[in-house]
Amino acid sequence: MDGELPRPAVRTDDAVPGREEQQAAYHDLLDEPDLPSLGLSVSTLAAIFFGGALGTLARFLLTAHHPAGAGAFPWVTLLVNLSGSFAIGFLVPVTERFSRRAPTVRPLLLVGVLGGWTTYSTLAVDATLLLRQGDIGTCLAYLAATVMGGLTLVVAGNVAGRRLVTA
Repeated sequence: MDGELPRPAVRTDDAVPGREEQQAAYHDLLDEPDLPSLGLSVSTLAAIFFGGALGTLARFLLTAHHPAGAGAFPWVTLLVNLSGSFAIGFLVPVTERFSRRAPTVRPLLLVGVLGGWTTYSTLAVDATLLLRQGDIGTCLAYLAATVMGGLTLVVAGNVAGRRLVTA
């Protein structure tokens, strides 16, 4: 018992139905931490966490150095979302090639970095601000460029990624 914390007592009363299942299910979280039943390892969660921090920080720095004025077309957000669309399309087949040898590469890059890099919420805020300022044409052009451009660039990135993998 030196240095050990006492474990809660578990009664072994054979007369109580289901007691064996309770004993088998007993798990001391101090000995072996359990992850939620998501099927994700600690390394996968860490990869997503650090990748998300990197992607979010990169987007923040870009927008901080290139702020859009009131009523201006949100070029930075468009560039971020379109580049993220191409990158995710490209990286899906490329990371598939490494997923068995390096299982955290895909969550790091696709979910973490690109999840933090791209931003639907800023797209929605920018579009709302343009509408409030009466710039309906600019708002519609921005939304169309983001959605159609994003779809086109995901496909183009995916084609480029598959070509690279098969080359």
